[in-house]
Amino acid sequence: MKNIQKCFFAVLFSMAIVGCQNVLNLEPRQSIDASRALNTPEAVNAAIINIYSYLKSQVIYGRDLVATTEALSDNSRIINRAGGRYVNQGNNVLGSHVGGWATYYSVINEINLVLEALPSVSLSDARRSEIEGELLALRALFYFNMMRIYAWDPSAIVQQFDKGGVPLMLTGIKNLSQITQPPRAPIRDVYQQIYRDLQEAVQKAPTTGGPHRITRGAAAAIFAKVALYNADWTNAARYATDAINANVGRLATNANYIAAWRERVHPESILEVLFQQEAESHGVNESNQSAFTTRVSLTSNSLGGWGAVVPTPEFLALHQSGDIRRQLYQTGVNRSNIVVEECTKFLGKTGTIYMDNVPVLRVSEMILIRAEAQARLGNLNQALADVNTIRTRCGLPPVAGLTREALIDEIILQRRLELAFEGDRWFDLKRLGRDVIKATGNLQFGDPRYLAPIPLRELQANPNLVQNNGY
Repeated sequence: MKNIQKCFFAVLFSMAIVGCQNVLNLEPRQSIDASRALNTPEAVNAAIINIYSYLKSQVIYGRDLVATTEALSDNSRIINRAGGRYVNQGNNVLGSHVGGWATYYSVINEINLVLEALPSVSLSDARRSEIEGELLALRALFYFNMMRIYAWDPSAIVQQFDKGGVPLMLTGIKNLSQITQPPRAPIRDVYQQIYRDLQEAVQKAPTTGGPHRITRGAAAAIFAKVALYNADWTNAARYATDAINANVGRLATNANYIAAWRERVHPESILEVLFQQEAESHGVNESNQSAFTTRVSLTSNSLGGWGAVVPTPEFLALHQSGDIRRQLYQTGVNRSNIVVEECTKFLGKTGTIYMDNVPVLRVSEMILIRAEAQARLGNLNQALADVNTIRTRCGLPPVAGLTREALIDEIILQRRLELAFEGDRWFDLKRLGRDVIKATGNLQFGDPRYLAPIPLRELQANPNLVQNNGY
């Protein structure tokens, strides 16, 4: 029973009313009646704040969806000066992946409980609708991340190894008697549910308030990215355009591109994870900053982080002469008698070392999503215009006269350069069905190491779950 409790939403709703505390350090309390706990607007607001706090978790954007996925990818190599951290991921050792299964289901349960309680809370219809849109977008985002981690993408399913997506849990669990043991839903079914959530979210979410809370622009941006992974090019282009036009973020110029990464809030952010208090810092051992650089700041030679996940020479060589993005990589300080070039996108912008806001969705990515979608639809002129927006902004000459395939390759290259060390490259290789080529050993597409293993305790608790191939 204890394992079942952990698997299916061990973190029950008493945690949702404690504000921004670290929910992973709290014990589950099955005795809370969510219908009573969520009977005021204040309780609902506290619950929403707690739901957003999950985004800062180490297994989500606090580390794993940024630093750990970069270690898995071909952008980086691992310098073993962090006590072995990231070495197995850099070597793509079987089972060394990203995860977060229990954390994702805990927050999904909290979302479900709030959604179920909303009809009886004293709120205006307009405010209730906004909250519904906000929470549905977040639920879609959490399910989307789980699918990227544990399942094949709809655009590149390895049929003989397809074990399905993840279990769909759409009602709240308040006590052990309500726990069920659902199987993994088919990949198509999970994406259909994500679509349903996002279709409602883009109609209901607040129009203002970003980038640290979901807006309609952020919901559209999530939808664009989900559609990209679903090879749904029409919707990818449509919602990328909606996200751009929402004006939640603005495209950085060549003149302020580097400065944008030094601001507390990235001006391009459509959705950004907010770190406010020093207590939220993940510290030298687990933070994104420490994973990527030894520096405390750009100007100080004081030793700071581990600088374990660093760009490969091959990745750095992809930057053409004049590409302003190359300035985001500079020599670190000496640690373990090693000095190498490191990524400086995360440098304690909040004023506290090891504590950076994390851009989740940026305007640049929306432009590149639209470019890829238009290219795959055969609208080459529109795709060229978008990719050239990114190229010229970065100080590169525009491209012209490319074939469809050459244009798609150029767009994927610009995605790699633009979104490097933000956690996208590994998942791009997976959705594109491409091999991972790296000095530590190549992964042929379809290798079990593309997917994370479902934790053993979940399989023991739920006999209807099927493990991924190779584990």
